[in-house]
Amino acid sequence: VIVAVLDTGIDPEAGCVARVKASIDFTGQSNTSDEHGHGTHMTDTIACIAPNASFVNLKVADKRGRCDSSTVAKAVRWAADRGAQVINISLEVANSDELQAAVAHAWARGAVVVAAAGNSGSSAPAYPAAYEQSIAVAGTNRNDGVAVLSNHGDWVDISAPGFKIYAEALNGYDLETGTSPAAAHVSGVAALLYGIAADANGDGHVNDEVREALESSASALPNSGMGHGLVNAEAAVAVLPG
Repeated sequence: VIVAVLDTGIDPEAGCVARVKASIDFTGQSNTSDEHGHGTHMTDTIACIAPNASFVNLKVADKRGRCDSSTVAKAVRWAADRGAQVINISLEVANSDELQAAVAHAWARGAVVVAAAGNSGSSAPAYPAAYEQSIAVAGTNRNDGVAVLSNHGDWVDISAPGFKIYAEALNGYDLETGTSPAAAHVSGVAALLYGIAADANGDGHVNDEVREALESSASALPNSGMGHGLVNAEAAVAVLPG
């Protein structure tokens, strides 16, 4: 299963780099290495959950984690047109018609776009997470409450662990809190589901079956605004016919 990670790049010394099949720079920096650590952390999180995943490293953000809607839109289209089945976007950018169209294009091509709900502690929609064709992911803490600063609201689709997530970054391992690692968790489970999903409705794709399995199997949470609940890998796999 091909997972495209749109982020700050991937550290060439990281263990997960062995599963990277292609790397493209969309920032104009002429390199795809991770100078921030965020992209490596997200990729390693997905890799630990989904042993069946191979990665496409699409660098859309600079060493300070900054990026823009147009760059992300171009990377989403690039990934979808080259067969990525899961597109992980653990970042937030400004709303734009170009970005919305790119996410819709990815869905039409059979991909799921998994996006972080953002870390403003707000119920205001964040993008690209809030687009209808995206899976918006909020973060939970150790008590299954809302993680520190996680956005929430009726536009959120699902939640996942987002408090002190341990994974490889730059120069070793690090802890990451927020909706970024929460989105990576959901992307990992989505990759697992792509490995077994069948086209039940005959539309030529399985992204709708994967999304339905993710959302219908989520475990209930005590807080509102957290989507269908906490992602549950075992339950999601069980939903799909074996």
